[in-house]
Amino acid sequence: MKQTDHFLAPLATDIGLRIECSNAAREYVSPWQRISVETTRSFGRLYHLDGHAMAAEADEFIIHEGLAHIAAFAHPAPVSALILGGRRRRQCRELLKHPSLTRIVVAELDPDVVRVVSAEIVTLPAGAFDNPRVALHIGDAAETLRTLHARGERFDLILFDLTEPDDPACAHLHGDAFLHLCAASLTPNGLIHTQLGSPFYQPDKVRTLMLRLRGVFPAVGSSLINVPLYGGPWLLAHARLTDLPVPDEACLAARLAARGIEALRYYNPALHLASSVLPNYVRDLLA
Repeated sequence: MKQTDHFLAPLATDIGLRIECSNAAREYVSPWQRISVETTRSFGRLYHLDGHAMAAEADEFIIHEGLAHIAAFAHPAPVSALILGGRRRRQCRELLKHPSLTRIVVAELDPDVVRVVSAEIVTLPAGAFDNPRVALHIGDAAETLRTLHARGERFDLILFDLTEPDDPACAHLHGDAFLHLCAASLTPNGLIHTQLGSPFYQPDKVRTLMLRLRGVFPAVGSSLINVPLYGGPWLLAHARLTDLPVPDEACLAARLAARGIEALRYYNPALHLASSVLPNYVRDLLA
């Protein structure tokens, strides 16, 4: 273990978020990456991969409820979901709150991430991987998706992370071939929901990723949420093959009630709609 009094979470090449820690980091090295778990004063326990902050106890509900529920409530009755990247395991827990979802497939490259986070920060997975509706596949996300597609599996929801295009292990997930495979793996009314990154700290990355989505999907929209661990405004994108009407607040509220989902800390129908309203600097970035 290394002794340190703070962790510096990079936000851009020249700036980071300094987070005070209350004890030494617990570090693990897998064949793929360095996994570190910190106990911090403001965020509680958090973990980072190769120095990049992934999730923390204090604010993880924002990113995970946003990613899971904005997608799931946009669909009238999702039955199947695919999460590419098990490090977003709390998404799985949130999706399990939707009773219509009978199958959730999680693809994770690194089994050590699943093991370490499940042991060190138990509130993140919260036992989701033990649920019979969840199937965990260890291996490359693109290869897993190709195998599932070849078997004829199609998904109402596909959730994944497009924020690390410079990572050699993920570079193939940012090309048109992978996005076309995602599109081919959707049901007719299915949708993709993904993270693009920070429009303030990572504008070039966000613009490039949005252009790639628009090059494959005829209907692409976005949502802006605020994640303290990620430095503030954080952009999500949803993409689908058909341009369906956006449900209004009454429709979303009815779906929330019908599905019996309560005690959410972040998501609500008004927020769902409001998050699609972008400030001018983000509009200009994506124009």
